[in-house]
Amino acid sequence: MSSHVLIWAAVPHNSDGVVFQVRITHGLQRFYVSRRVLEDVFDLESRASDARQLELFYTFLDRILVPAGRKRLIASSGTVALQVTDFMPRDKKESGSGGSSINLPLAVH
Repeated sequence: MSSHVLIWAAVPHNSDGVVFQVRITHGLQRFYVSRRVLEDVFDLESRASDARQLELFYTFLDRILVPAGRKRLIASSGTVALQVTDFMPRDKKESGSGGSSINLPLAVH
């Protein structure tokens, strides 16, 4: 996703994760990484401030943009939520089909 450019990133009013917009093929796409995903994947502290969420987001920006690019190659309306499973290596996702799945709620604003 190196050809894709981050336009902006912000913490929503409810302090749940980071919403960000990326220039991708044929336009702009908005993505959302929940606080829970930041906690589970990037070890965000459970009571971290909005500033800390953004700091962690920028620290791991390259790792976050990779699954974002896989989920949405061509821009569309709406926000695409990134889940914990989006950050798992593909071989682990495929071999783990018999295990339990992780379903995280998507906040709708």
